[in-house]
Amino acid sequence: MRVAFYTHPAFFEPAVHLIRELSRLVELHVLLEVTPWTWQVAGFDIARLDLPAGVVPADRVLADHLPLRTRESLAHAADIQLVVHRQRRSLNPATWIIAQRALGFLRRLQPDILHLDDADESLRLALGGPWRLTTPLVLSVHDAEPHAGEADWHTRLARFLLFRRASRFVLYNKASQVTFARRYRIPDWLTRTVSLGAYELHEPVGADGGQDSGPIVLFFGRISPYKGLDVLYQAAPLVAQRVPGVRFVVAGRPVPRYRIPPPPPLPGGATIDVQFEYIHNERMRALFHSARVVACPYLEATQSGVVLTSYGFGKPVIASRTGGLPEYVRDGETGLLVRPGDAQELADALVRVLQDSGLRHRFQQGIGELMRGPLAWSNTASSLVDVYAELARPRPTTG
Repeated sequence: MRVAFYTHPAFFEPAVHLIRELSRLVELHVLLEVTPWTWQVAGFDIARLDLPAGVVPADRVLADHLPLRTRESLAHAADIQLVVHRQRRSLNPATWIIAQRALGFLRRLQPDILHLDDADESLRLALGGPWRLTTPLVLSVHDAEPHAGEADWHTRLARFLLFRRASRFVLYNKASQVTFARRYRIPDWLTRTVSLGAYELHEPVGADGGQDSGPIVLFFGRISPYKGLDVLYQAAPLVAQRVPGVRFVVAGRPVPRYRIPPPPPLPGGATIDVQFEYIHNERMRALFHSARVVACPYLEATQSGVVLTSYGFGKPVIASRTGGLPEYVRDGETGLLVRPGDAQELADALVRVLQDSGLRHRFQQGIGELMRGPLAWSNTASSLVDVYAELARPRPTTG
Protein backbone atom coordinates (compact mmCIF):
# COMPACT_ATOMS: atom_id res chain seq x y z
CA MET A 1 0.00 0.00 0.00
CA ARG A 2 1.36 3.42 -0.97
CA VAL A 3 0.60 6.20 1.53
CA ALA A 4 1.35 9.90 1.28
CA PHE A 5 1.71 11.49 4.73
CA TYR A 6 1.44 15.29 4.70
CA THR A 7 2.52 16.83 7.99
CA HIS A 8 3.78 20.00 9.67
CA PRO A 9 6.56 21.08 12.07
CA ALA A 10 3.94 21.67 14.79
CA PHE A 11 3.53 17.86 14.93
CA PHE A 12 7.13 16.99 14.14
CA GLU A 13 7.84 14.77 17.14
CA PRO A 14 4.80 12.49 16.81
CA ALA A 15 5.21 12.55 13.03
CA VAL A 16 8.78 11.24 13.23
CA HIS A 17 7.67 8.29 15.38
CA LEU A 18 4.77 7.57 13.04
CA ILE A 19 7.04 7.74 10.00
CA ARG A 20 9.37 5.17 11.55
CA GLU A 21 6.60 2.71 12.40
CA LEU A 22 4.33 3.25 9.39
CA SER A 23 7.27 2.71 7.06
CA ARG A 24 7.56 -0.84 8.37
CA LEU A 25 4.00 -1.55 7.21
CA VAL A 26 3.41 0.54 4.07
CA GLU A 27 5.29 2.34 1.32
CA LEU A 28 5.37 5.76 2.97
CA HIS A 29 6.04 9.05 1.18
CA VAL A 30 6.28 12.12 3.42
CA LEU A 31 5.62 15.78 2.67
CA LEU A 32 6.59 18.25 5.40
CA GLU A 33 5.19 21.74 4.89
CA VAL A 34 7.31 24.62 6.20
CA THR A 35 6.32 28.28 6.17
CA PRO A 36 8.06 31.42 7.44
CA TRP A 37 6.24 30.90 10.75
CA THR A 38 7.08 27.26 11.35
CA TRP A 39 10.84 27.05 11.43
CA GLN A 40 11.88 26.19 15.00
CA VAL A 41 8.54 24.89 16.23
CA ALA A 42 8.21 22.09 18.77
CA GLY A 43 10.97 19.54 18.09
CA PHE A 44 11.61 20.91 14.59
CA ASP A 45 14.61 22.82 15.93
CA ILE A 46 16.01 24.17 12.67
CA ALA A 47 16.85 27.80 12.02
CA ARG A 48 15.17 29.07 8.85
CA LEU A 49 16.97 27.82 5.74
CA ASP A 50 17.11 29.79 2.52
CA LEU A 51 15.33 27.26 0.31
CA PRO A 52 13.53 27.83 -2.97
CA ALA A 53 9.76 27.84 -2.81
CA GLY A 54 8.17 24.61 -3.96
CA VAL A 55 8.61 20.87 -3.37
CA VAL A 56 12.21 20.25 -2.33
CA PRO A 57 13.79 16.84 -1.57
CA ALA A 58 14.52 16.84 2.14
CA ASP A 59 17.34 14.30 2.53
CA ARG A 60 20.31 16.55 1.92
CA VAL A 61 18.60 19.63 3.33
CA LEU A 62 17.88 18.09 6.73
CA ALA A 63 20.87 15.76 7.04
CA ASP A 64 23.05 18.38 8.71
CA HIS A 65 20.32 19.87 10.89
CA LEU A 66 18.67 16.97 12.72
CA PRO A 67 19.94 14.76 15.57
CA LEU A 68 20.95 11.19 14.84
CA ARG A 69 17.87 9.48 16.29
CA THR A 70 15.57 11.66 14.23
CA ARG A 71 17.54 11.01 11.03
CA GLU A 72 17.47 7.28 11.67
CA SER A 73 13.69 7.33 12.11
CA LEU A 74 13.09 9.39 8.99
CA ALA A 75 15.40 7.16 6.95
CA HIS A 76 12.75 4.43 6.95
CA ALA A 77 10.44 6.46 4.67
CA ALA A 78 10.48 5.87 0.92
CA ASP A 79 11.19 9.59 0.47
CA ILE A 80 10.66 12.91 2.23
CA GLN A 81 9.87 16.20 0.54
CA LEU A 82 9.73 19.69 2.01
CA VAL A 83 6.85 21.83 0.78
CA VAL A 84 8.46 25.24 1.16
CA HIS A 85 6.34 28.39 1.40
CA ARG A 86 8.25 31.66 1.48
CA GLN A 87 5.14 33.84 1.53
CA ARG A 88 3.93 34.75 5.02
CA ARG A 89 0.26 35.14 4.10
CA SER A 90 -1.98 32.18 3.38
CA LEU A 91 -4.30 34.12 1.07
CA ASN A 92 -1.76 34.95 -1.61
CA PRO A 93 -1.25 33.85 -5.24
CA ALA A 94 2.26 32.61 -4.39
CA THR A 95 0.80 30.35 -1.70
CA TRP A 96 -1.73 28.93 -4.16
CA ILE A 97 1.04 28.19 -6.67
CA ILE A 98 3.08 26.20 -4.12
CA ALA A 99 -0.03 24.29 -3.09
CA GLN A 100 -0.56 23.36 -6.74
CA ARG A 101 2.99 22.04 -6.94
CA ALA A 102 2.38 19.90 -3.86
CA LEU A 103 -0.87 18.59 -5.32
CA GLY A 104 0.89 17.92 -8.62
CA PHE A 105 3.50 15.88 -6.76
CA LEU A 106 0.71 13.87 -5.14
CA ARG A 107 -1.03 13.27 -8.47
CA ARG A 108 2.19 11.91 -9.97
CA LEU A 109 2.80 9.76 -6.89
CA GLN A 110 -0.68 8.19 -7.14
CA PRO A 111 -0.90 7.07 -3.50
CA ASP A 112 -3.59 4.72 -2.30
CA ILE A 113 -4.15 6.98 0.74
CA LEU A 114 -3.45 10.62 1.53
CA HIS A 115 -3.06 11.08 5.28
CA LEU A 116 -3.20 14.78 6.16
CA ASP A 117 -1.84 15.51 9.62
CA ASP A 118 -4.46 17.96 10.91
CA ALA A 119 -6.69 20.47 9.13
CA ASP A 120 -5.92 23.40 11.42
CA GLU A 121 -2.34 23.64 10.13
CA SER A 122 -3.25 22.86 6.52
CA LEU A 123 -5.03 25.96 5.21
CA ARG A 124 -2.42 26.53 2.50
CA LEU A 125 -2.95 23.06 1.06
CA ALA A 126 -6.71 23.36 1.49
CA LEU A 127 -6.78 26.56 -0.57
CA GLY A 128 -5.12 24.67 -3.40
CA GLY A 129 -8.15 22.44 -3.81
CA PRO A 130 -7.11 18.92 -2.65
CA TRP A 131 -10.67 17.70 -3.31
CA ARG A 132 -9.64 17.46 -6.96
CA LEU A 133 -7.54 14.46 -6.00
CA THR A 134 -9.40 11.17 -6.17
CA THR A 135 -7.25 9.62 -3.42
CA PRO A 136 -9.12 8.79 -0.19
CA LEU A 137 -8.23 11.34 2.50
CA VAL A 138 -7.54 10.34 6.10
CA LEU A 139 -7.55 13.48 8.24
CA SER A 140 -5.95 13.62 11.69
CA VAL A 141 -7.63 15.91 14.20
CA HIS A 142 -5.22 16.74 17.01
CA ASP A 143 -7.68 19.09 18.73
CA ALA A 144 -11.38 18.33 18.34
CA GLU A 145 -12.04 22.01 19.05
CA PRO A 146 -9.43 24.80 19.01
CA HIS A 147 -8.21 25.67 22.48
CA ALA A 148 -9.61 28.69 24.31
CA GLY A 149 -8.28 31.89 22.82
CA GLU A 150 -6.69 30.17 19.79
CA ALA A 151 -9.50 29.86 17.24
CA ASP A 152 -9.37 32.21 14.25
CA TRP A 153 -10.62 32.42 10.68
CA HIS A 154 -7.69 30.33 9.41
CA THR A 155 -8.85 27.37 11.47
CA ARG A 156 -12.51 27.77 10.57
CA LEU A 157 -11.79 28.06 6.85
CA ALA A 158 -9.39 25.09 6.80
CA ARG A 159 -11.94 22.90 8.56
CA PHE A 160 -14.72 24.03 6.23
CA LEU A 161 -12.66 23.13 3.17
CA LEU A 162 -11.15 19.86 4.38
CA PHE A 163 -13.78 18.24 6.58
CA ARG A 164 -16.11 17.84 3.59
CA ARG A 165 -13.35 16.03 1.71
CA ALA A 166 -12.25 13.57 4.42
CA SER A 167 -13.01 9.87 4.08
CA ARG A 168 -12.01 9.14 7.69
CA PHE A 169 -11.19 11.27 10.74
CA VAL A 170 -8.53 10.12 13.22
CA LEU A 171 -8.64 11.51 16.76
CA TYR A 172 -6.04 10.86 19.42
CA ASN A 173 -8.32 10.49 22.41
CA LYS A 174 -11.70 8.86 22.98
CA ALA A 175 -13.10 11.60 25.21
CA SER A 176 -13.73 13.99 22.32
CA GLN A 177 -14.94 11.50 19.70
CA VAL A 178 -18.69 11.78 20.27
CA THR A 179 -18.81 15.56 20.77
CA PHE A 180 -16.58 16.09 17.72
CA ALA A 181 -18.86 14.01 15.50
CA ARG A 182 -21.96 15.82 16.74
CA ARG A 183 -20.41 19.27 16.51
CA TYR A 184 -19.46 18.80 12.86
CA ARG A 185 -22.34 16.48 11.92
CA ILE A 186 -20.01 13.65 11.03
CA PRO A 187 -21.37 10.09 11.12
CA ASP A 188 -19.80 8.12 13.96
CA TRP A 189 -18.53 5.47 11.57
CA LEU A 190 -16.25 8.01 9.88
CA THR A 191 -14.26 8.63 13.06
CA ARG A 192 -11.53 6.50 14.60
CA THR A 193 -9.43 6.97 17.72
CA VAL A 194 -5.84 5.85 18.21
CA SER A 195 -3.33 6.62 20.97
CA LEU A 196 -0.06 8.45 20.48
CA GLY A 197 3.13 7.19 22.10
CA ALA A 198 5.90 8.80 24.10
CA TYR A 199 8.41 11.09 22.40
CA GLU A 200 11.76 9.30 22.53
CA LEU A 201 13.89 11.24 20.06
CA HIS A 202 16.17 13.00 22.50
CA GLU A 203 19.60 11.66 23.38
CA PRO A 204 20.63 11.59 27.06
CA VAL A 205 22.38 14.70 28.36
CA GLY A 206 25.35 12.75 29.67
CA ALA A 207 26.56 10.86 32.68
CA ASP A 208 25.11 13.38 35.12
CA GLY A 209 21.66 13.33 33.54
CA GLY A 210 20.31 10.81 36.05
CA GLN A 211 21.39 12.71 39.17
CA ASP A 212 18.70 14.37 41.23
CA SER A 213 18.81 18.16 40.89
CA GLY A 214 16.51 18.86 43.81
CA PRO A 215 12.81 19.67 44.07
CA ILE A 216 12.12 21.09 40.60
CA VAL A 217 8.67 21.43 39.02
CA LEU A 218 8.62 21.95 35.26
CA PHE A 219 5.82 23.71 33.37
CA PHE A 220 6.79 23.43 29.72
CA GLY A 221 5.59 24.17 26.21
CA ARG A 222 3.52 26.74 24.43
CA ILE A 223 2.17 29.21 26.99
CA SER A 224 -1.56 29.61 26.34
CA PRO A 225 -4.62 30.49 28.47
CA TYR A 226 -5.89 26.90 28.57
CA LYS A 227 -2.62 25.60 30.07
CA GLY A 228 -3.56 26.83 33.56
CA LEU A 229 -0.41 28.80 34.39
CA ASP A 230 -2.46 30.95 36.74
CA VAL A 231 -3.50 27.81 38.64
CA LEU A 232 0.15 26.79 38.99
CA TYR A 233 0.97 30.25 40.30
CA GLN A 234 -1.80 29.91 42.89
CA ALA A 235 -0.43 26.51 43.94
CA ALA A 236 3.24 27.53 44.03
CA PRO A 237 3.19 29.35 47.41
CA LEU A 238 1.29 26.43 48.95
CA VAL A 239 4.00 24.05 47.73
CA ALA A 240 6.82 26.34 48.86
CA GLN A 241 5.43 26.40 52.42
CA ARG A 242 5.89 22.61 52.62
CA VAL A 243 8.92 22.09 50.34
CA PRO A 244 11.52 24.77 51.17
CA GLY A 245 13.78 25.63 48.27
CA VAL A 246 11.43 24.22 45.62
CA ARG A 247 12.09 25.62 42.18
CA PHE A 248 9.42 26.14 39.53
CA VAL A 249 10.60 26.39 35.92
CA VAL A 250 8.13 27.88 33.43
CA ALA A 251 9.58 27.52 29.94
CA GLY A 252 8.03 28.12 26.53
CA ARG A 253 6.92 30.69 24.02
CA PRO A 254 3.64 32.50 24.79
CA VAL A 255 0.93 32.57 22.15
CA PRO A 256 0.11 36.01 20.71
CA ARG A 257 -2.18 38.29 22.72
CA TYR A 258 -2.01 36.17 25.89
CA ARG A 259 -1.74 38.35 29.00
CA ILE A 260 0.67 36.34 31.11
CA PRO A 261 -0.05 36.41 34.86
CA PRO A 262 2.75 37.73 37.08
CA PRO A 263 4.59 35.11 39.16
CA PRO A 264 3.85 35.24 42.89
CA PRO A 265 6.45 35.77 45.63
CA LEU A 266 7.44 32.50 47.31
CA PRO A 267 8.59 31.76 50.87
CA GLY A 268 11.35 29.46 52.06
CA GLY A 269 13.93 30.31 49.43
CA ALA A 270 11.69 28.93 46.68
CA THR A 271 11.95 30.47 43.21
CA ILE A 272 10.10 30.69 39.90
CA ASP A 273 12.39 30.69 36.86
CA VAL A 274 10.53 32.13 33.87
CA GLN A 275 11.84 31.47 30.35
CA PHE A 276 9.29 32.92 27.92
CA GLU A 277 10.95 32.04 24.60
CA TYR A 278 11.46 29.21 22.17
CA ILE A 279 13.34 26.45 24.01
CA HIS A 280 15.94 24.75 21.83
CA ASN A 281 16.15 20.96 21.99
CA GLU A 282 19.39 20.86 23.94
CA ARG A 283 18.04 23.12 26.70
CA MET A 284 14.72 21.28 26.64
CA ARG A 285 16.51 18.00 27.33
CA ALA A 286 18.32 19.56 30.27
CA LEU A 287 15.08 20.94 31.71
CA PHE A 288 13.28 17.59 31.59
CA HIS A 289 16.25 15.69 32.98
CA SER A 290 16.51 18.06 35.96
CA ALA A 291 12.79 18.05 36.81
CA ARG A 292 11.34 15.75 39.47
CA VAL A 293 7.82 16.25 38.19
CA VAL A 294 6.07 17.94 35.25
CA ALA A 295 2.95 20.00 35.90
CA CYS A 296 0.10 20.13 33.35
CA PRO A 297 -2.72 21.93 35.21
CA TYR A 298 -4.73 22.42 32.03
CA LEU A 299 -8.20 23.91 32.18
CA GLU A 300 -9.22 21.93 29.08
CA ALA A 301 -7.32 19.53 26.88
CA THR A 302 -7.33 16.86 24.22
CA GLN A 303 -4.06 14.96 24.59
CA SER A 304 -0.75 16.60 25.40
CA GLY A 305 2.65 16.55 23.74
CA VAL A 306 4.12 17.74 27.04
CA VAL A 307 2.87 14.58 28.75
CA LEU A 308 4.35 12.41 26.02
CA THR A 309 7.65 14.30 26.15
CA SER A 310 7.73 13.82 29.92
CA TYR A 311 7.26 10.08 29.48
CA GLY A 312 10.16 10.00 27.03
CA PHE A 313 12.35 11.22 29.89
CA GLY A 314 10.69 8.96 32.47
CA LYS A 315 9.19 11.88 34.37
CA PRO A 316 5.87 11.64 36.23
CA VAL A 317 3.12 14.11 35.40
CA ILE A 318 0.58 15.95 37.52
CA ALA A 319 -2.29 16.72 35.14
CA SER A 320 -5.86 17.91 35.27
CA ARG A 321 -8.68 15.41 34.99
CA THR A 322 -10.03 16.92 31.77
CA GLY A 323 -10.47 15.96 28.13
CA GLY A 324 -8.26 13.12 26.97
CA LEU A 325 -5.57 13.56 29.64
CA PRO A 326 -6.86 10.69 31.83
CA GLU A 327 -6.31 8.38 28.85
CA TYR A 328 -2.60 9.23 28.92
CA VAL A 329 -1.89 9.96 32.59
CA ARG A 330 -2.78 6.86 34.58
CA ASP A 331 -3.72 8.15 38.02
CA GLY A 332 -1.50 6.50 40.62
CA GLU A 333 0.53 4.65 37.96
CA THR A 334 2.33 7.24 35.81
CA GLY A 335 1.38 10.38 37.73
CA LEU A 336 -1.54 11.98 39.49
CA LEU A 337 -4.75 13.59 38.28
CA VAL A 338 -6.33 16.63 39.92
CA ARG A 339 -9.47 18.68 39.41
CA PRO A 340 -9.07 21.44 36.81
CA GLY A 341 -8.57 24.83 38.44
CA ASP A 342 -8.09 23.40 41.94
CA ALA A 343 -4.85 24.99 43.20
CA GLN A 344 -4.95 23.25 46.58
CA GLU A 345 -5.30 19.78 45.06
CA LEU A 346 -2.55 20.60 42.57
CA ALA A 347 -0.28 21.73 45.40
CA ASP A 348 -0.97 18.58 47.44
CA ALA A 349 -0.15 16.37 44.45
CA LEU A 350 3.07 18.25 43.69
CA VAL A 351 4.23 18.04 47.30
CA ARG A 352 3.51 14.32 47.40
CA VAL A 353 5.57 13.57 44.30
CA LEU A 354 8.39 15.98 45.16
CA GLN A 355 8.90 14.43 48.59
CA ASP A 356 8.42 10.71 47.87
CA SER A 357 11.29 9.18 45.90
CA GLY A 358 9.71 5.72 46.11
CA LEU A 359 6.53 7.03 44.51
CA ARG A 360 8.53 8.65 41.72
CA HIS A 361 10.30 5.34 41.11
CA ARG A 362 6.97 3.49 40.88
CA PHE A 363 5.68 6.09 38.47
CA GLN A 364 8.79 5.67 36.33
CA GLN A 365 8.17 1.93 36.17
CA GLY A 366 4.54 2.58 35.23
CA ILE A 367 5.62 4.91 32.45
CA GLY A 368 7.87 2.20 31.02
CA GLU A 369 5.05 -0.33 31.07
CA LEU A 370 2.69 2.12 29.39
CA MET A 371 5.23 2.89 26.65
CA ARG A 372 5.83 -0.78 25.96
CA GLY A 373 2.11 -1.58 25.97
CA PRO A 374 -0.90 0.65 25.25
CA LEU A 375 1.23 3.63 24.16
CA ALA A 376 3.64 1.72 21.92
CA TRP A 377 4.04 3.48 18.57
CA SER A 378 3.77 0.12 16.79
CA ASN A 379 0.18 -0.07 18.06
CA THR A 380 -0.52 3.43 16.73
CA ALA A 381 0.84 2.56 13.30
CA SER A 382 -1.05 -0.74 13.15
CA SER A 383 -4.32 1.02 13.99
CA LEU A 384 -3.73 3.63 11.29
CA VAL A 385 -2.98 0.97 8.70
CA ASP A 386 -6.30 -0.67 9.58
CA VAL A 387 -7.97 2.66 8.75
CA TYR A 388 -6.06 2.90 5.48
CA ALA A 389 -7.07 -0.65 4.54
CA GLU A 390 -10.75 0.25 4.87
CA LEU A 391 -10.33 2.81 2.08
CA ALA A 392 -7.49 1.72 -0.20
CA ARG A 393 -8.34 0.39 -3.61
CA PRO A 394 -6.41 -2.74 -4.63
CA ARG A 395 -3.47 -1.95 -6.90
CA PRO A 396 -3.40 -3.81 -10.23
CA THR A 397 -0.84 -6.60 -10.33
CA THR A 398 1.82 -6.76 -13.04
CA GLY A 399 3.53 -9.67 -14.68
